[in-house]
Amino acid sequence: MNAYEIKIRPAKMDDMSKIQKLYVETIQDSCKNDYSESQIAAWISSVVNEERWRMALSSEFFLVAEDEDKVIGFCALENGNYLDFMYVHHDYQRLGLAERLLKALEVEAQRLGASEIITDASKTAKPFFEKKGFQYVKENIKNINGLEITNYKMSKGI
Repeated sequence: MNAYEIKIRPAKMDDMSKIQKLYVETIQDSCKNDYSESQIAAWISSVVNEERWRMALSSEFFLVAEDEDKVIGFCALENGNYLDFMYVHHDYQRLGLAERLLKALEVEAQRLGASEIITDASKTAKPFFEKKGFQYVKENIKNINGLEITNYKMSKGI
């Protein structure tokens, strides 16, 4: 499969459960070499915050990638320049889909007048963002359910 055969469209509220499922599965499958089981459990615990997901879907520039009726990726741009979500199902990684999703966010950010995109990238995602021109800004230590989880503030001029 080629990333350009995959449909990308604006997310709908009806997509929420599929998006949440993909969020959990992607973290569990893709981040296990970079985070402990307890860190992953803490990270995915945010999936139960229904209000956070509803707000993101209703107020952010939120896209989903579909293969037939299956949501296989999603991304979101918050406040015109903050990359809030970027997740691709592990079976669809390294096909160029994340790059397509990122490009769509960059186009939207430019349309809104942003000069840069910022994100907080996981250890797992950091190499992808570096390859796409993002620069390391600083290390973040998040405390979730009493566990420290490291990610990285990154930015890219657009």
